[in-house]
Amino acid sequence: MFSIIGRHAHLASALALAAGLFLSGCGGDDNGDPVAATPTPTPPATTAGARISSLGADGWASTAGGTTGGDGAVAAKIYTVTNRNELVQALYGGTATIAEDGSVTAGTPDPSRKLIYVSGTVSLNVNRALIEQTADAYVLGSCASSTHGYRTDAALQAEYIAAYRPSVWGNAAVPSGRPESARVCAQQQQRRIVALQLPSNTSILGIGGDARIVHGNLSLGTNSVPVENVVIRNISFEDSFDFFPQWDPTDSTTGRWNSAYDLISVVNASRIWIDHNNFSDGERTDDRYPSVFPETVNGTDYRGSDFKVQHHDGLVDVTRLGNLVTVSNNLMFSHDKVSLVGGSDTASRTAENPDVLKVTYNGNWFLGLRQRLPRVRYGQVHVYNNLYTGTRATSPYGFLLAWTVGQSGKIYAENNVFNVPDASVDNLYSTSISAARTTACVALGYTAAQCASTFFASGTLLNGTAVDVQTPLLTRFPAVTQTNWRPSTFYSYTAREPSAVEAAVRANAGAGRL
Repeated sequence: MFSIIGRHAHLASALALAAGLFLSGCGGDDNGDPVAATPTPTPPATTAGARISSLGADGWASTAGGTTGGDGAVAAKIYTVTNRNELVQALYGGTATIAEDGSVTAGTPDPSRKLIYVSGTVSLNVNRALIEQTADAYVLGSCASSTHGYRTDAALQAEYIAAYRPSVWGNAAVPSGRPESARVCAQQQQRRIVALQLPSNTSILGIGGDARIVHGNLSLGTNSVPVENVVIRNISFEDSFDFFPQWDPTDSTTGRWNSAYDLISVVNASRIWIDHNNFSDGERTDDRYPSVFPETVNGTDYRGSDFKVQHHDGLVDVTRLGNLVTVSNNLMFSHDKVSLVGGSDTASRTAENPDVLKVTYNGNWFLGLRQRLPRVRYGQVHVYNNLYTGTRATSPYGFLLAWTVGQSGKIYAENNVFNVPDASVDNLYSTSISAARTTACVALGYTAAQCASTFFASGTLLNGTAVDVQTPLLTRFPAVTQTNWRPSTFYSYTAREPSAVEAAVRANAGAGRL
């Protein structure tokens, strides 16, 4: 819905901006029945440097026995994949049945140790014949067509906008009725294709510097099936494009568009290492999808950028029971909502709570991004030795803010460097906390300290000058206190001096730098 098809990342232009800132097989059998391709097992390479390791996780991912992924896999569980069908079969241990539309109709993800090497570009938005899918294909292949009668995305789009525009629907309730039901049908069909579940004890490792996974979502764990011990390294992830985002008039009181797919979602998974990858929106950047509501209602101008049609969600989000995660040495660029830790303000023993959502971010280059760097609810999050570059004025991804202390969130920030020429200290932080939800957290049996929102920051450089972020935040938001935990209590690490961070991150972060 509301979509334009595009490909290829704007990495070259993003890196050019950064440089400026630095100076200032498959198919069916004869009967048409689903026949899934099986990737050819690949023995470990003997050429030095041809295959990268699953070992070396630091931060939270190094605790509780460490994160090793598929290290130690037997020869039959070592794969090289070049397309989606082969990737699916590697994840399922060769048991998957892939239907003509690309959905997996039988088989079980394989939890045994496995090494999956990615060669070249793998698109997740393809059918069994590896043909790239369009919004129209998902409409026609779902109950949007069979039940609700829509034959094209354009027809669904037109009725959706007409039914739910603010001057018609208002802001009191989320959409319901035929267009919304049809949108859900089409989105569910897209999800069957583009969202792949990763099982435990898996390493997904890029070969060389040009391995890519595009147009889809890797999801770790479901509400009912936990996953542990996953390594993802040396891959460029790009453009988890939701053709059918939802308009939610109740979001932020005036309404927002919401999309369904992160590039990587850690939902109910622990001991996860995400290292030396690239993440971006690719060529389908947000400026290509402006507001579709040309009106002003009750003083709100719905033509503004806050009401753009949002086709991308997070780059790497850790929510619900995600835990013991390290996001290190990645290059993240050209995106709005980058990394969310904790997806709900409400504490629950079966979802977000103070016992989980422990995440480390270190050595990452956050280039030309807008916000959630990260945004934290409940978790104990260590943010150190990261580089943030961009400008507030850059379109469409002008820097808005970096760290948000959300409900019961705990951030410990050390020796981070901001090269954002038009930013001030006030642009580096924000909070979102409810006293009532803190009380409800304690009522579940957690201590006041566990349910508190805390913040610590030291060694922050802003445009070459040491700045105090902690005092202004704690002064402006008295509900936040200085953190009462230290990462060094749980794992060993050595933080670079702030003056050494920028050069080290520029030289090391991203795919192809191993």
